[in-house]
Amino acid sequence: MPHINEVKDELKNELKSALEGLLKERDKKSDELHEQIEHLKTKSEEETTDIKGRIDEQKAEIEKLCNSIDEQMKKINRLGASNDVKSFGQQVIESEEFKGFDSGRMGNVSIEVKDILDSGNTSSATRSVLVAPHEGGFVTPPQQELRMRDVIPVAQVSATNAIRSIIESGYTNNADMVAEGAQKPQSELTFSEKLVPIEKIAHSFRVSMEVLDDAPRLRGYIDIRGRYGLDLKEDDQILNGNGTTPNLQGIIPQATVLNPAVIPGYTPATLVDEIRVAKLQVRLAQYPASAVVMNPIDWALIELLKDTQGAYLYSSVVSGARPRLWGMDVVISDNIAQGQFLTGSFALAATIWDRMATTIQISTEDRDNFVKNLVTILLEKREALEVTRPEAFVKKV
Repeated sequence: MPHINEVKDELKNELKSALEGLLKERDKKSDELHEQIEHLKTKSEEETTDIKGRIDEQKAEIEKLCNSIDEQMKKINRLGASNDVKSFGQQVIESEEFKGFDSGRMGNVSIEVKDILDSGNTSSATRSVLVAPHEGGFVTPPQQELRMRDVIPVAQVSATNAIRSIIESGYTNNADMVAEGAQKPQSELTFSEKLVPIEKIAHSFRVSMEVLDDAPRLRGYIDIRGRYGLDLKEDDQILNGNGTTPNLQGIIPQATVLNPAVIPGYTPATLVDEIRVAKLQVRLAQYPASAVVMNPIDWALIELLKDTQGAYLYSSVVSGARPRLWGMDVVISDNIAQGQFLTGSFALAATIWDRMATTIQISTEDRDNFVKNLVTILLEKREALEVTRPEAFVKKV
């Protein structure tokens, strides 16, 4: 599916093309009107009646063209200024496929919807508990609780069932100052190649025909339950997938184990200390750590830390604070055990490849739906997770 901005640009181009045609037609009619008026000056009084009639017709046609031009300009302006990006549920209930679906008869409808923000974004997503968008590989600052998709760049891919991944498996920098005529030092940069399969995440549930007929309820059901379920499974797969089809190969199985002795003579005493050491370990792999994933209990214990005066170190009890630790975003996830964590260069060393946006299928033709007056709603999407530098991730397990 094309990106929402690409669709808008295509519509703009079509409207502008139509507008150019209307402008040319208006100019042509204006020239003909001018010729009629000039011709009128040379005619006798008897001949002017017919010419005046044709002039009035030309004026009426020009007025219609001007009205059409005004309408086209309004469409272009609305399209350029519109920030109304619709949620999954809105896209479903307002789609032509859904409007044409007759709940009183057997049948099914398949609708592919864009994974975009209600607040207006490129790439990204409307989720119940997160809003952080992706745009052209850049991760913008989140406003609410993060998910894995919010700290990893997302790209689109088509017409393939696997990603050919070139993985940097080693880098030795021997760059040095060189005297004239001397041998230049050689650095080492090694790569390996593997195919990263595109896998499918899906689930379905059945609802009554009354829910289908009640569009606002259907919208809420799809938004909250259907999409959220896919998001939860996606988070788990990105972190823990074992790589055996149909699972993604998650980051944790590929990450390097925390080495507490990375700083000679220093022993980390707390989880906060260990995360800082892990950040250094990522940096020593020549990558900047951008986020840390931890269990909600661990983050709560960190937020509850106090100084000697009894003041909280990390947040305000009243207003809270954006979860950050050692300059990194904190992703709070139930898919990682208490006492464990994962940190790394999520923004540079991994990519989510979207092969198919979330597709919603609605059907009465499933099991005993017809006799029970039920409807099956199926949601699915296809994606791949590519980790280009496993050394850029450090885990404590």
